[in-house]
Amino acid sequence: MPLGVLSVTSPELSETKLQDLARVQVRNMLGRVKGAVAPAVFGGKQRTILIYVDPQALESRNLSPLDVVNALTQANFMVTPGVAKFGNYEFQLDSNAMMEKVEELNDIPIRIEPGNAVYLRDIGRAEDSHSIQTALVRINGHRQVYVPIYRQQGASSLAVIDGVKNNIKYMEERLPKGVKLDLVMDQSGFVREAINSLVHEGIIGAVLVAVMILIFLGNWRMTLIASMSIPLAILSAIVGLFATGNTLNAMTLGGLALAIGPLVDDAIVVLENTHRHHTLGKAPIKAAFDGAVEVTIPVLVATLTTIIVLCPIALMPGMGGFLFRPLTLAVAFAMLSSFVLSRTFVPSLCAKWLKGHVLPGEEHQTPGWGHRLNQRIENGIHGMTRLYERLLARALNARVRVLAVVGLLFLASLALLWGIGQEFFPQIDAGQITIYVRAPSGTNIEATEKRIVAVEHFLEENIPARERKMIISELGLVPDWSAAYTPNSGSQDAVIKVQLTDKRTKSAQEYAVLLRDQFRKQDRRFSDLNFSFDTGGMVSAALNYGASSPVDIQIENGTVEQAHGLAQKIWHEVKDIRGAADVRIRQRLDAPLRRIVVDRKKAADVGLSEYNVINQVVTAMNSSVAVNRNFWIDNATGNQYFVAVQYHEEPGLKLEDVLNISATSARQDYPVKLSSLVQIEPGEAPVEVNHSSLERVFNVLVNSRGRDIGSLARDIKKKVDNMKIPAGMRVTLRGEYSRMTK
Repeated sequence: MPLGVLSVTSPELSETKLQDLARVQVRNMLGRVKGAVAPAVFGGKQRTILIYVDPQALESRNLSPLDVVNALTQANFMVTPGVAKFGNYEFQLDSNAMMEKVEELNDIPIRIEPGNAVYLRDIGRAEDSHSIQTALVRINGHRQVYVPIYRQQGASSLAVIDGVKNNIKYMEERLPKGVKLDLVMDQSGFVREAINSLVHEGIIGAVLVAVMILIFLGNWRMTLIASMSIPLAILSAIVGLFATGNTLNAMTLGGLALAIGPLVDDAIVVLENTHRHHTLGKAPIKAAFDGAVEVTIPVLVATLTTIIVLCPIALMPGMGGFLFRPLTLAVAFAMLSSFVLSRTFVPSLCAKWLKGHVLPGEEHQTPGWGHRLNQRIENGIHGMTRLYERLLARALNARVRVLAVVGLLFLASLALLWGIGQEFFPQIDAGQITIYVRAPSGTNIEATEKRIVAVEHFLEENIPARERKMIISELGLVPDWSAAYTPNSGSQDAVIKVQLTDKRTKSAQEYAVLLRDQFRKQDRRFSDLNFSFDTGGMVSAALNYGASSPVDIQIENGTVEQAHGLAQKIWHEVKDIRGAADVRIRQRLDAPLRRIVVDRKKAADVGLSEYNVINQVVTAMNSSVAVNRNFWIDNATGNQYFVAVQYHEEPGLKLEDVLNISATSARQDYPVKLSSLVQIEPGEAPVEVNHSSLERVFNVLVNSRGRDIGSLARDIKKKVDNMKIPAGMRVTLRGEYSRMTK
């Protein structure tokens, strides 16, 4: 999950220019931010040099799109001639093999015959355009472009976000006028708020500890000595964390906050024992020395016992160890530092500040109002002590009954183990709702956008404007390496992210429940769409390794039909379990398919090979980039772009129109229609294929609603165990639940 999203907007530039700007310039400038990674750009249209051909013009000249592709390959290519030596000099060689301007592509000869030459401009034209769009991004109802920001391993999330924010002005100054950059969906806000809260609560805790010491010890010098040991121990712990490669984060700060109470215990024990020696008439230095030495072993044992108890937590494997090891180290470093300080720093201050002989019972007293206040507190403590003595005497006289009651309470408390819920991590209101939307398989990007617009309007109706910051929709998928950074599996999928305001009346989880119910009530309006919700934010995404659901029922082995059939049965059994929500099968097998079947014999009879026919069909249906990669370099920027041959995108284009084009080759005397050589067979194909340990798997994903994950997963497991699983196949529960039970 990205730390944030850097949106790139301009009132003047087109989607193509914005996408190119973000892909090249913005991503390169983000490289100056230490620890930041910007691997992909989402939204916009990819700049491509397109050669639009006219099918009628081609047919009238007995040409096909493949002839144009072959001519382009011969006329526009990248070559490195190397160097040549003439006399005493060595010269670098270059050529004009690659066109310098897009317009020059129109002069490419397609066929060279005396008196019958055909140029590209005769059958089409070259344009600086964009490839066929299969993905887009919408921010607050408008098409835009954004760059997701990730962090490198070991980098600080806060440092990365702060670095991006500090460089926005620098980047805007180097971009074309009017281009604006905004960091949105900032996930560091949650981390920053958590850290600030922990620091704030830690300071309050230290102050309260100091107040309690003053109240019960009644001596401001002793209070100051004990209080001074707290920041020193924490600073020493921070040094230990730095030395072990840890950072200040929610877990380490939580450990330091938890350790504040135990930190002062060592100092108080030494202070009390030092005062006891003062009452014996010893000199300050001797009292401080004896007071510290006498309690060294008990304090050391207590400190080591606490640390040893934490050791198993630090040595936990997997995600548990990853989470709690920093917390354990923070507590251990703080307590070890406190022990050392109580043996050195505290006795030194006692010898310096605590002077004079005092009588037993008056060791904490100071003159003035402090003495009177402390006297009242001491009287109250003595009264509570006398009350406790009487209660203890009665308990000892009724030992059997007391032990019986304690035993019954213990047994009763064991019953809570079956009633209390289980979750790997408590639910977090990160202020963000992620909605995964699936339209029918094969829906193109334009049709998907229309449905997502309706969903966006629905969200605006149900979430007041004062409670939402923005709505970001990411539709479709670009078939390149950027596909690794999106959960979408095709143009029919979309991810909608709703960022809520800080002063909202409902949590993200409450809004998710509300929206889920409202979508169900609007069944006719959105009956063709499938929805699932995720409200965990960055923390849940990290714990679940980026998965969108806490329970993942994985099906392995068997044929595709067997595995998918079993997944459907599991879906039918699980969807009605109490607390199960957004139950869905990740893999779909219903993508509309058209299989191109070439009659090899007929093709050979007219001088065409399978390669010739397939390439001409693909070029006509899509673009030549799928079968032949040709490039053009923009000399102004030094960036390279695909050059593709294709027909104009026509919304009303029919398959019959494509098959009506002519197919040609160098061994052919006359062109023939593709329809006479090719048959198109309808079928279905997988939308998404997943593997685990090289095995193809199917996954049934389950979210929870109003129920803990542990109880929900146990009920799911019971259902699965009662099902008849075909021989050789295996069903396992994975996801956050499996890591929780390890």
